[in-house]
Amino acid sequence: MTVSSYNDLKNTFRQNAYFLIPFGVWVITGASLLLLFSRTDLFFAVNSAFNPFLDKLNTVFSAYGRGDVIPFILASLLLIPAYRNLNYIVTTLAFGVVIPLVIYFAKQFFHTPRPLKYYGVLQVHTVPWLDNLYETSFPSGHTLGAFGFFMLLSLYLPKPLKPISIFFFLLALACAYSRLYLGQHFFADVYAGSILGTMLSLGLYLLGRRFFPNPQPITK
Repeated sequence: MTVSSYNDLKNTFRQNAYFLIPFGVWVITGASLLLLFSRTDLFFAVNSAFNPFLDKLNTVFSAYGRGDVIPFILASLLLIPAYRNLNYIVTTLAFGVVIPLVIYFAKQFFHTPRPLKYYGVLQVHTVPWLDNLYETSFPSGHTLGAFGFFMLLSLYLPKPLKPISIFFFLLALACAYSRLYLGQHFFADVYAGSILGTMLSLGLYLLGRRFFPNPQPITK
């Protein structure tokens, strides 16, 4: 790593501390939970605490990781002149290609059963408006997408608005929580998805900065 690359990485971490510090706490906390509790304990601690209001709320949180929602929001930002630059356009296009490919191939490679297959429909809380899924649990694609998406939004926030990144992190974490609540994933699935999504977005952003360093809008 060159000195300029190291400085760019250091500056990126410092400027995005509002997202990355809570994320670091989450990584440590999640690893501790995985070591201290069983898969069953972690899953039912979330999935068994349900009510009709939370059913609807967690369905909304889960949508932040959907593949049809994320591209729409990223494309909508092009309405803001400051985002109409090659750095943002190329990085978000790369995000739209890389993230689905990573999710698809990771799921096919690990091909682990979901909670519904492991415990059965009588034990797992689900909601009637979502399909019951039984295969390709690891990693959680919704969580990977949500953390990647909100990390990317945080990276492109103007400096005065960087504190909003805390809210973005909480929305990403809410998406991860919702995947257990809705009976779709185990804790390890969302934990791995959160790390993969955040690191992929950070890596794509840094690559974009290297090849397209000029943030000037290409159109007014």
